[in-house]
Amino acid sequence: MQHSNRRAQQQEEQVDLMALIRQRYLPYWPLFLLSVIIALTIAFVYLRYTTPVYYVSATLLVKDEKTGIDEADILQSLNIGGSKKVIDNEIEIIKSRTLARAVIRNLNLFAEVSVKGKVRDIVAYDASPVRFKFLEPDSIKPMAYTILPMVYDAPHQRVILGKKAYPLYDTVSTQWGKMVITPKPGKPVDITGKIYTVRIAGEKILAGLLQSSLKVDPTTKAGTIISLGYSDEVPERGEDILNELVRVYNNASIEDKNRTSSNTMAFVDDRLRIVNQELSQVESQVATFKKQQGIVDISEQSKLFLESVSENDRKLAESNMQLSVLDSIEHYVAGRKEGESTVPATLGLSDPVMLELVSKLSETELQLERLRKTTGENSPLLESLRRQEAQLKPAILQNVRNLRSNTLAGQARLQMENSRYNGMLRGVPEKEKAFVEVSRQQEIKNNIYTFLLQKREETAVASAAAVSDSRIVDAAEALAIPISPKKPLVLAIAVFAGLAFIAALITLRDMMKREVTSRAEIEKATQAPILAEILQDVNKQPIVIAEGKRSYVAEQFRTLRTALSYIGLNNLNGSLNGNGTNGSSHRKTLLVTSSISGEGKSFVSVNLATSLSLVKKKVALLEFDLRKPQISKMLGVSREPGISNYLVGQAEIASILQPVPGNEYLFILPAGAIPPNPTELILNGQLEKLITNLKARFDYVIIDTAPVGLVTDARLLATYADATLYVVRHQVTPKLYLKMVNELYQSKELGNLNLVFNGIQPRGVTGYGPNGYGYGYGYIEDAKGTRRKQFLKGIFNI
Repeated sequence: MQHSNRRAQQQEEQVDLMALIRQRYLPYWPLFLLSVIIALTIAFVYLRYTTPVYYVSATLLVKDEKTGIDEADILQSLNIGGSKKVIDNEIEIIKSRTLARAVIRNLNLFAEVSVKGKVRDIVAYDASPVRFKFLEPDSIKPMAYTILPMVYDAPHQRVILGKKAYPLYDTVSTQWGKMVITPKPGKPVDITGKIYTVRIAGEKILAGLLQSSLKVDPTTKAGTIISLGYSDEVPERGEDILNELVRVYNNASIEDKNRTSSNTMAFVDDRLRIVNQELSQVESQVATFKKQQGIVDISEQSKLFLESVSENDRKLAESNMQLSVLDSIEHYVAGRKEGESTVPATLGLSDPVMLELVSKLSETELQLERLRKTTGENSPLLESLRRQEAQLKPAILQNVRNLRSNTLAGQARLQMENSRYNGMLRGVPEKEKAFVEVSRQQEIKNNIYTFLLQKREETAVASAAAVSDSRIVDAAEALAIPISPKKPLVLAIAVFAGLAFIAALITLRDMMKREVTSRAEIEKATQAPILAEILQDVNKQPIVIAEGKRSYVAEQFRTLRTALSYIGLNNLNGSLNGNGTNGSSHRKTLLVTSSISGEGKSFVSVNLATSLSLVKKKVALLEFDLRKPQISKMLGVSREPGISNYLVGQAEIASILQPVPGNEYLFILPAGAIPPNPTELILNGQLEKLITNLKARFDYVIIDTAPVGLVTDARLLATYADATLYVVRHQVTPKLYLKMVNELYQSKELGNLNLVFNGIQPRGVTGYGPNGYGYGYGYIEDAKGTRRKQFLKGIFNI
């Protein structure tokens, strides 16, 4: 049961919404159509003359390869982030001002040539007849730009900027520094009828514009692929900028690697010079000794001694080199000054942990150096790298101390072995002993020299084969369709704006109206039923219904006449009694009132009475608005004597009952003289006799009384009426009185109360009245001119 009620309520809300659209907005469809046409015209003009913007995209793969030993435990202990953090750093580098300025300088984007158009200028990126090359970009004001007319004088090989001429191919001095202007290479550009302008902007402004149009995002959270996007009104320029940005970024990565290789190469070359000098000295000593001592061959014992001692000495030399390298690393870590960038070489070290820690420290410091150029000192990325550096240094120093201790212990062991071998030398002749010592030094220096040469070649090969840590997946490519303006979206917005403007105008009008404008407002405010709706009579005649007359208003009064049987007035089909009148037991008395003056209650009373008389019903019409009577004037009868005279005992019913000229079934009881005390007259007891007499003689008794909202006459007369017609007039009755109508309906103060919506004016063009009602009767009288007038009035009656 609850489900059925809920579904019924939803259906009712849907019906109400559709009814609201039909009643409030649909009548004004020509205005909606006109508004949409205007909005679409504006949209087409906007699309025609707005500069389109194209989107250029590229994809970059950032390599994240792990080399060397498994370093998971080391990275975890040092709290170094994974690949996602590296991707974030690379994104910030790509978006940096440093790379943006490098792109601007490499592509020479300081001068933008445009072709003057009727509405907008078109950038002539590839269609410019000349190219500008600025040799001193720093001379251009960084935060200003200049727009000048440009004339290309091809016959005289010059370009005129503003009022000054500059020759082609020559280096000229300008307010923007030295500059060279050259013609466009390839096929000459047709400049016939074209007017050019050139805009020269500084590097700072251009870098800001480039950064604002650049979009860099990772494609996935777990991956290392970066998507680059750039928006530009010239797709070719956008592709060039994006490709150049990727190239500059890759070159910067290669330069970082080459810097490390260069530092290593410098260290090796320095050591080679020293070892080469020592080796030359040792070789000279060997040659001198052999010549002096005449040594040709060495005994087998000397050979064995030489091999053993040489091996120990080689190991001692390697230990010394390791100690030297450890000292260099300790000095680099503990005593490095701000700005030093020389990375110590790790030649001779085989400890994987030390190699990994030094590599990580070097990479961290390189990233710090790069980010300091592109980000602020308080950047979270810089702070993270500083923490990594602070964690790495203590670990390296501790490792250096451990390695030095182990190396010194190994040297002590080797020295002990050498002492033992020296004891064996006492049995060798002095000459052979001296020769062995000299030869040993020669072999040691030769081994060290060979080792250094090998490492130098390895470093040179690594430097020559250095590649970037990124790879282009997709080169820059512009979309064929501009991303702005989006034609479907602009047209959709135009249609919506056109509809919304008129809808808002109508809604605002209805909200600001203080008077009743639609049937829906009445039904929302009161539960009283609406018995009939009467259109506004454009002819403004008091009597709109007559025999054979088929106007819209006349048909509506006929409808009202038929509807009287629905509210209990049942004399339309009644039979006459023996006296020629209906019996008094029938319900035949009708009270007509309204809220305020001017709502047309007298108009409704007269025409309803006339309509009843047309079906041969005898009708008595009482002009009981004793303060402001109108009916006698509308029907052209004398107002005196009348009801007021009867109530004070100065006249009889027969003397005040007047037939309406030309209508044998309609009689009027005029108001009579306007009394000073209408309420007291109603209560003096004569009214009941009057009503009883009239009900016995007439089929219908219609009482036109004063408005309820002003005086109490209607409430007093309601006790004598079988039903009440309460007139509400379109755009006249204040909305605040609808609450009073609902209270009167619920309290039954006016008895069987029913509403008549009177004076409805055309709303829009779907029909007549707020509900769009119309009639299809071909015989209804209505002049074409009147219809056209109502049509136009309805459209603009907002």
